[in-house]
Amino acid sequence: MTTVPPLSRRVLTALRSTTPTTGPDRDEPTAVTRSFVRVEAALEAHLAALAALDRIEDLVVTAHGYPRVPLPKRRGTPDYAADAATITRRLGTGLTARRLTAELRRRQAAFLQAAAAAGLGTARAQEARTARELSEAASHLLLAPTEAHADLALKLTVLIAAGEATADDALAFPWLYLRALHADLCGAQQTAPHR
Repeated sequence: MTTVPPLSRRVLTALRSTTPTTGPDRDEPTAVTRSFVRVEAALEAHLAALAALDRIEDLVVTAHGYPRVPLPKRRGTPDYAADAATITRRLGTGLTARRLTAELRRRQAAFLQAAAAAGLGTARAQEARTARELSEAASHLLLAPTEAHADLALKLTVLIAAGEATADDALAFPWLYLRALHADLCGAQQTAPHR
């Protein structure tokens, strides 16, 4: 299956409130509505993994600071270097550059050791796993056959939530028009006569 980008909880929540899970043409859950439950669970697991990763990163940064070194002050240049290339670019290869590069490597090693001890690697692996599971769940939903009119609106909800990276995207092409189509689908389902 193809990779579906991470879903926006903000978009999913906003559109989900207007999206029916069943329509007048069907009362029992469909493959799409069952898949949507899986998507919601995968999204919650991914958000929990991201929160755990953020907490560990914050703890390590609070305890050890960012692995960077201060550079000599010059107007219009960065105050810190987080990589050896920046030091070399700013200072060349002289004694000061070598001293700062050695200090940077020491700080990076201490940071990596603290991160490993805090479980950062495990947290990153957990976040990556839950991201894959979320992508797979969304892909499965988007490829599931529609059995009811409500399935189309749910698929469109997930598609929009996967595509809108920021709130500003809701006013840009194609998201503005996909949202209008979503509103049309949801409005049509609410007014459609029962069969």
